[in-house]
Amino acid sequence: MMRYQAHALQPDGQYRHIGFQVGESATNGLIHNAVGSLGLLLGLRHAGHLLPADETTHVLATVRRNLDACEKYGGGRPGELGTCNQEYARVWVKLLYTELSGDPAFTDEIPEDLDTLIDLFHHPGVPDADSAGAFRTVTDRHDGGILEPTEYYGLMTAPLVHAARCYGVRRYLDEALRLCRHVARSCWTDGDGLTRFHRYWYITRDGRALKTDTPMLIAGMGLTLHGIDEALAEHPDPELADFVARCLRTYARHQTPAGYFTSATGWHNEADIAPSTAWHAHDLLFLTSHGLGRAGLPDGFWDTVLTPDHRQSVLASDRAFYAEHGPHWCVLSPLTAGDLHLYGRKDRATFAREFFAWTDREELPAELRYPDPPMFFVSGDGIHRVDPSDRPTEVSVIGPLPYKGTL
Repeated sequence: MMRYQAHALQPDGQYRHIGFQVGESATNGLIHNAVGSLGLLLGLRHAGHLLPADETTHVLATVRRNLDACEKYGGGRPGELGTCNQEYARVWVKLLYTELSGDPAFTDEIPEDLDTLIDLFHHPGVPDADSAGAFRTVTDRHDGGILEPTEYYGLMTAPLVHAARCYGVRRYLDEALRLCRHVARSCWTDGDGLTRFHRYWYITRDGRALKTDTPMLIAGMGLTLHGIDEALAEHPDPELADFVARCLRTYARHQTPAGYFTSATGWHNEADIAPSTAWHAHDLLFLTSHGLGRAGLPDGFWDTVLTPDHRQSVLASDRAFYAEHGPHWCVLSPLTAGDLHLYGRKDRATFAREFFAWTDREELPAELRYPDPPMFFVSGDGIHRVDPSDRPTEVSVIGPLPYKGTL
């Protein structure tokens, strides 16, 4: 994976595959480039000893080339036209690159960048005097607008903690802890008694702070929780540690037997149930560093991971359901609840929509067709399975209606 990422470049040095939301049509963007570099650098930090020296050299050269290519965004430095989380991500890349390469090119500008970011974007006092949020843009600060959504705060806290270690500047750790408290003290408890991330705060021109909680993700909490873990490693804090523990219980409640999490709640459409590789990658980063990285691998871990599993897995709501079996996946609507017909494979980068037979659209490619997909009917009493398949299937549900089995 690292070899692929380190060679998948556009001619100007930006990564070729950026922007998971719009796929190959996205060719520009600071955050998409920075996260690619973060993946490479964190890979080197934790597993660089497994790579040949020439590949390590190539990875570091790729990251440096990408940093140079990203000077098109703000000249390589944070400024009033930048976006908070994206600019912080670039500084995190600079920090990791400097640590792993020994190249001093960014040593002096990193603390300058962080001081600029704190001054431009940090907003103390939300939700209380000991906390601070971060405006997404300078325009949001001046004209009224949002603080960064919760799932982005790891991009700010992790580099602040890293810089506090490297430069011995306590201010950076203090700012990271304020951001962590903003996340922890803005959380809410859902109808199942589970701790949830808030969506974001809106700050009006006259300084009023308004919070929205939902719709909000569940899969994707990981990067922010990783940042809190990094802060806790430097400054133990019972309140923040308890918040992380409660979020772990939320993960556990929303993990299907097949391993993936509920994506979100509150959208009341396929966004709640269709798992995203990108957001789950954030969770994998946190879960491995928080659990396996501290306690070590339990016996038989990789045997469990690598053993083929022939079960079919379903995550259903009253408006949509996701199913996977082997390499195939689909997102479909229950009977009478919509017309979702999305099909794909885990070993393909693209998926397709199947249209009704009486349209003039192309047929669904045969390799994407899901063999005998499950089907459900939603009544006022619950969610019922109505297809005749006897394939072993694990059905998980979200929302107020229970799963009632096969009719």
